[in-house]
Amino acid sequence: MTKLTGKKGLLAEEMIFFIPRILFLTAVLFAVVILIKVFLIGVVDVREVESKILVNRLLYAKNGLSYYDGDLNRVYPGIIDLKRFSELGSNNPNELDSKIINYGADNPLISAKVTLKQEGRGSLIVYYNRDRYDKWEPRVLASVKGGAGSVKAFNDKMYILVKDGETLSPAILEFNIIA
Repeated sequence: MTKLTGKKGLLAEEMIFFIPRILFLTAVLFAVVILIKVFLIGVVDVREVESKILVNRLLYAKNGLSYYDGDLNRVYPGIIDLKRFSELGSNNPNELDSKIINYGADNPLISAKVTLKQEGRGSLIVYYNRDRYDKWEPRVLASVKGGAGSVKAFNDKMYILVKDGETLSPAILEFNIIA
């Protein structure tokens, strides 16, 4: 075999040494493209965060579910006034909508069912955006063929005290939120 000498030989030798460099550069380029596609977030689901915000607003707002002492101008988040809670559910089913977070007359974002369970008494239920809750609840049931669809349910449970007159008794406050 004859050895190439001169300019053509040097050029051929350099081209052979560039082949591994080109392969390595191609591999690095593909790795960067794949990493960018993996870490690129296309859809951000904030429904769980919205449900937690709704629970906090229901508990910590002055016009919310918690006991409010007008003399001290203070909200007691772990205490529910039984009289006020029962009035919220009986007077107007959408009364809570205008007091806490108002997304307009036709709220397409979030709805909730709040259940107060006390030992020895029946459960009291208050709704936030009841019209949408009644429409969306069948979509989140496990029996729905093909999955829940465009809405998702979030559940939360809190142990609280119920103020009935001057007495405090333990209870459970359950939140079933559909967003």
